[in-house]
Amino acid sequence: MLLNFKIRSTFEFILLILLASYSLGFAQSGKEPLMKSLLKRHIYVLAADSLDGRRTGTAGEQKAIQYILSQYELMGFNNTNNNVTKQKFEFNYGYEYSGVNEIRINDIAFKRDVDFFPLPGSASANIDLKDVRYAGYGIQAADLNYNDYSTLKDSLAYIISLGSPEGENPHSKYYPYTDVSYKIKTAIQHGAKCIIIINTDSSRYDDIKKDFTKNASDKNIPIVFLKYSAASKLNLSGQKPFSAQLTIAIRPVKREGTNVLAYLNNNSQNTVIIGAHYDHLGHGEDGNSLSGGAHEIHNGADDNASGTAAVIELARILTTSKSKRNNYLFIHFSGEELGLIGSKYFVEHASIDTASINYMINMDMIGRYQQDKGLEISGLGTSPQAFDFIKKIEYDSLKIKLSEHGVGPTDHTSFYYANIPVLNFFTGTHEDYHKPGDDAHKINYDKQVSIIYLITQIIDSLNNKGVLTFSKTKELNTTDVPAFKVKLGVIPDYMFEGNGLRIDGVNSGQPASNAGMQKGDVIIQIGDYPVTDIMSYMKTLSMFSKGSKTTIRFIRNNQETIADLQF
Repeated sequence: MLLNFKIRSTFEFILLILLASYSLGFAQSGKEPLMKSLLKRHIYVLAADSLDGRRTGTAGEQKAIQYILSQYELMGFNNTNNNVTKQKFEFNYGYEYSGVNEIRINDIAFKRDVDFFPLPGSASANIDLKDVRYAGYGIQAADLNYNDYSTLKDSLAYIISLGSPEGENPHSKYYPYTDVSYKIKTAIQHGAKCIIIINTDSSRYDDIKKDFTKNASDKNIPIVFLKYSAASKLNLSGQKPFSAQLTIAIRPVKREGTNVLAYLNNNSQNTVIIGAHYDHLGHGEDGNSLSGGAHEIHNGADDNASGTAAVIELARILTTSKSKRNNYLFIHFSGEELGLIGSKYFVEHASIDTASINYMINMDMIGRYQQDKGLEISGLGTSPQAFDFIKKIEYDSLKIKLSEHGVGPTDHTSFYYANIPVLNFFTGTHEDYHKPGDDAHKINYDKQVSIIYLITQIIDSLNNKGVLTFSKTKELNTTDVPAFKVKLGVIPDYMFEGNGLRIDGVNSGQPASNAGMQKGDVIIQIGDYPVTDIMSYMKTLSMFSKGSKTTIRFIRNNQETIADLQF
């Protein structure tokens, strides 16, 4: 036994009796009331305050695991043929100090956190440098005939200023070269074994904010940021190199997540993955909350107790299926909210041969169906011939939006990059997305039942198609995704098909809120830049810096409105 589970309530006693007659059929067949009650049970338990937001690696997440395990035990997943396992994984999440951190430049001592701090990705080191060169803005741009390194011989260490000769003006020709990661990369190309980033103009640049919760690729060299108040003590106009002594001691913070795997063995050569993440934000400690208030519990009923409950119910249906053409592996992923960590780990350490995986179905936020948005099914391009029939499906008055793309901000992406056909189901964002208001009583349980039965219909059809062939889809080139230093403070409606960017929610105290924008407004222009979709919106944000003043045009109730906006 994986879990010492006892019947604790009348509900569970009745459930054991009802499950005996809970069969597949791949049609609703009058079983909607039972399905609805089961979904409510799962989501109310998983999204209860007692689970404390199911943050990865916490006691609240462990409570969610115990509940998920209990449901599979009720279904009989505890024998030699069908089994449930926990897949634990350790990962780095942020950094912490691990010893003394101090800097001295030209005999001026600087204090940790008061004057400087290491940047994420910095290596620990204890070094004494005699030839530290000031490299200005650290820009090397052949297209602009500009090179801060032209008069410097390659050095082991550089001091580099934020910004550019024209500040951080988004209209400046230097703007693409102001990103700190670009400056670090360029310095390393010039032999840097140590980099000190400084702020030399507080009127144009804010100090970089220390954030040890962020992960960054290891640069294998010490990289620190010196605040304006400290950098102003340095004489940067001199020609002599600086001397510097740095003692840096930081280390990655280790956290543990747990995937829950339930395997239904039909003795087939191929396996279908059905998955959803069960983790959520806790109290927003990882900086991924969109709530501007205090760190309240984020219960995540839609994100993603809804998907978790659906996986459990699909397992319950498929255990009684007469079709044995595929095995089924039901996976509840941890660490999705931190960057798809659990699903990436599974793909790299799969409990089955990944070559035997026929396709993967993922469900993330399928609990807040709204008729104007509908249900998005994405991934049709990952096996076009097999998935073509989905384009013709009409089911229970569900409005269905289709997408070819195989990648997105959830766990099916990990399988797509392993060359596995994928389908992802999603009912869209809403004003409670990543906020404390995402609670169980707001779930549209009737439509979630319909969505689950639709998925069973799709699975039934795919059972007749044998082994699916994977195809790559045309995806957004990550080099085209702009970096931006401001945020508007809105939740985009990612399923909006019209011109512009429709707003699903507005965060209080942010630029959009201050400009008087509301849920349902459709942004069509910011400053001089038209906004036609999510990509043009991101490109537009990349053109502005903190403090920039401009205007924003939007449609409200079929009327165009213009408002002043300050980032």
